[in-house]
Amino acid sequence: MATTIDVKVFVDKDKSKVLFAESGKDFVDVLFGFLTLPLGTVVRLLGKQSQAGCLDALYKSVEELPAAFFRTDACKAMLLAPINGAAKKCCSLKVRVDDTKHRVVYVCGDTSCPALADAEFSSVPGAVCKCGTAMAKMAGERPESGGGGGSGSGDRVFVRGDVEFIITDDLQVAPASTSLMLSLFDKFKVDDPSGLEQRTLELSSDKILGLLKRSLISKNPLTGHYFDVAIEPDDAGIDLLPQNLHPEQGNDAEQTLNSVKIKVLQTKNNSSVLYAEVGGDFVDLLFGLLSIPLGSIMKAYGKCASKGCFDNLYSSIDGSAEGCMIPECQGLLLSPKLAPFFGCSASKILQVEELSPNKQSINACFKCFKIGGFANLTRCHERQYVNYGWKYLNCLVDPKTANLCEFNPKSPKGEESDDVEGYVKQGLQNFMVTDDLRVLPLSLACTLQVVREAKIQRKDLVEKEVTLTKSQMIELLKAALVT
Repeated sequence: MATTIDVKVFVDKDKSKVLFAESGKDFVDVLFGFLTLPLGTVVRLLGKQSQAGCLDALYKSVEELPAAFFRTDACKAMLLAPINGAAKKCCSLKVRVDDTKHRVVYVCGDTSCPALADAEFSSVPGAVCKCGTAMAKMAGERPESGGGGGSGSGDRVFVRGDVEFIITDDLQVAPASTSLMLSLFDKFKVDDPSGLEQRTLELSSDKILGLLKRSLISKNPLTGHYFDVAIEPDDAGIDLLPQNLHPEQGNDAEQTLNSVKIKVLQTKNNSSVLYAEVGGDFVDLLFGLLSIPLGSIMKAYGKCASKGCFDNLYSSIDGSAEGCMIPECQGLLLSPKLAPFFGCSASKILQVEELSPNKQSINACFKCFKIGGFANLTRCHERQYVNYGWKYLNCLVDPKTANLCEFNPKSPKGEESDDVEGYVKQGLQNFMVTDDLRVLPLSLACTLQVVREAKIQRKDLVEKEVTLTKSQMIELLKAALVT
């Protein structure tokens, strides 16, 4: 039977509104856990129907772009299923919605690999070993070390377990108290509390995913969930994007980041943009947004980053719920970090830090590990008594230990380089980015189709070249989230 979380809601049926909810730590932990999810994971979990700005279109673009345009096959896999930097903590949530495997180890299957002594592994499929072989063989999952690896509601995740919490309809979280209850009565003009109905919701992972979606685009996700209000399609216009795709050249040239240049096909009167012709650096910037945790977006943009109410949830961490937080988790939620090697131009611009690469000691040589994985480390030590002495049956390597090191899956041909951070190959190939941020390889057929559909006369079109500054790229990323 699927695990559920019970949440009490207090409903004003006359107004068809949930005023607030009350729960223990399990539900609050799940809510705060949303902030650690990379945006690409959010889109994937919601079936590419998150309705969060242009993220669905970006995700579909990654899916549809041939692997040949990425540095490695792993780069595409990283964007489609980004690893949560706080996955170790989130494993302890009573109900988990993120099914990403963060501890899986991939190695190349060549036991004669010349890089055997390096004992390197990848956390995503499709990386290229230094010998040129794909790291496609699953060697099992790394053992979880330290705390945070459990899976029961008794485990400490983000908040203390001895507190009852009040969660408002717009996801403000605070410890339950009489003063808070009375202030909510005043806010919602509740003269007779006996008229409120108390109901208990059983939230499964599917229902929690529905709540995640509502929280992205609604200021009243609890009411919407309880009354099963239809989630309306995002009907926002794209008026922010043209201003960012053909920005005025300002005096902030000193902020120019790596001279990101684009060419924009637009109307002469600046009323609309048809598309932008861009290089791999600009595509990297857009695609990298999928690896950024939701909490980091809230930190960078606050209320401007979402039409929903995650800004309220985020501000509760060092606000109304601060005294109930497990101390070491407060910073983890306020400044979520990327998993190792997920750093990119978008994370640099938004100042999102990256975790150090994982390491793992094993009680076997790396060759035996490649053969048997974590499940069969003992093969390295199997012995037999022969002619008055013990002899190893499978392996003569000594010492019979190895220190596994995580390898950068973005590195083409297994090259070691500190500056390999982009997902997309840089070169002669240009791309077309439409006004809703669909990314396609540039071709005459694609551009002509866009021009035809726009039904704009040639005399009204003009191409402009723009050099984007850091501040303009920050605004463009924000526009991608809300329009």
